[in-house]
This record gives sequence, structure tokens and C-alpha cells, in this order.
Amino acid sequence: MTIKELKKFGVFKGLEDSELEEIGEMCRVRTFGEGAVCFVQGKRAMELHLCRSGKVDIVLEITRPSGVMEVTLHTAMPGEIFGWSAVVGPHKYTASARCVEKTEDITIRGSQLLELFEQNHRTGYMVMRNLSSAVSHRLADIRETLTTVIASQGGT
Repeated sequence: MTIKELKKFGVFKGLEDSELEEIGEMCRVRTFGEGAVCFVQGKRAMELHLCRSGKVDIVLEITRPSGVMEVTLHTAMPGEIFGWSAVVGPHKYTASARCVEKTEDITIRGSQLLELFEQNHRTGYMVMRNLSSAVSHRLADIRETLTTVIASQGGT
């Protein structure tokens, strides 16, 4: 993965080219077709995901007495990170990821990235700072989505 391409992802904002080069060596590109599942809610999170092209729905499965309900919490677009559970304990995906259309996905093994963070604290700090910002924004969006869903179901 090239430095130029990695600079398109907000999670890598502020990193030096040498740091991006190290991360680029860990990247693997995969192509998924429409409807393909990148990962499943509740499963062990091994890889962090970056949307290179396409769209990926982040879907929460909620078990209710009447059955399972799926709620799309977010749609990851090119340049966005998803599946960050690979670098944040307890390392289980908190939602599933399903491709809305043909998608190119960049994956990085969470264990490799965490090892790099141990070796280079500056890289770890920068990435985790950017990641926490992304998570914060995503949580605000999720709160709004769930409020709308609950209201439409007649909840309080």
C-alpha cells in the first residue's frame, strides 16, 4: 500500500511518511461483491478495515422477543475506518459489516498494528488519537440512529 493512498484515511492523519511506510507493509487489499460480509458481530476481531472503494453497511443485530432486528448504524465510505475492534479490547466485533456494492477493503492485522504501537509510541498515539475521534463521531451518529429506530417502534 502506498504512502499516498494511506494519507487518504483520517486515521493516519499526522503520521510521517516513514510511519506510513511501515503500516503500508502490513496492508492487504481484498475485493468483496455486493452483499458480502466482511465480519460478523460477536466474532473475534482480528483485522482492522479501511474502505478503499465502495460502501459497507455497519449493521447491529438486536434480539427481541419477536425475532432479530437489524439496524444499519453507519455506512462506511471510501477513506473511512471500520472494524476497529481489532485494536481495542475486548477484540470482538460489536456489529457486522456488509458490502452495499462491490468494495475494495484494506485490512491490517490488529496484532501487527498493536505491536508497531508498542515499538513506536508516537505512531500508536497518533493513530489511537485519530481513531478515538472517529469513534466519538460514530457514537454520536449511532445515538441518533437508535433514537429514530426506537421512536419508530413505539418505544420511549
